[in-house]
Amino acid sequence: MADAAPTMGLLRRHAEEIRRAEVARAGAKLGALTAGERRAVESVTTQLVNALLHTPTVRIEQAAERDERSRYEAVLRDLFALEEAV
Repeated sequence: MADAAPTMGLLRRHAEEIRRAEVARAGAKLGALTAGERRAVESVTTQLVNALLHTPTVRIEQAAERDERSRYEAVLRDLFALEEAV
């Protein structure tokens, strides 16, 4: 079975960069948040990213078991403009 972790790692890092940027941008509009409110925003946005990436993660792992990983990786890299950081 081939390892699907590198592409999903790139996708998760990409999603996390977007999440952080959007939280920062929203923070400017929301004004001062309490520590609890800030934690709630961080938590809900992290949960949203995780929920959105769950199915693609499962699907690419399944594809790796069928030796179809490279096809799925190519699609993910193209759709999300992922570039190998290593």
